[in-house]
Amino acid sequence: MATAFSDPIWRKPQTASTFQSLPNGERVDLAIVGGGIMGLSTALHAARLGLSVQVLDAGEIGQGASGLNGGQVIPGLKYDPEWLLEHFGPERGEALVNFAASTADAVFELIRDEKLAVPFVRNGWIQA
Repeated sequence: MATAFSDPIWRKPQTASTFQSLPNGERVDLAIVGGGIMGLSTALHAARLGLSVQVLDAGEIGQGASGLNGGQVIPGLKYDPEWLLEHFGPERGEALVNFAASTADAVFELIRDEKLAVPFVRNGWIQA
């Protein structure tokens, strides 16, 4: 039996950082509800633009679907490119197809640029 899946990184216990509440009366430019991958990505990009940001989550950061998934990064959307082109028209459909195709690259560029300790292997993907 292969050992690659016997001890997946996403099942290892993680210790969440403890964060304090905002001091009374303090304001932020942007409050984001949800500390999953989308909320954290939004927070990072907003902070890079100079906004003060606060992420709010009912539990630990990343404890939901973002942290308990299979660990795959797959570029694409639920719908086939042909459906997107037909449904949204050539201009908007093509923009969505191109955006979806770029998403995996964006994830791996973020890992590289932020020097995150995230072991990964890019081996391609199959869509059926």
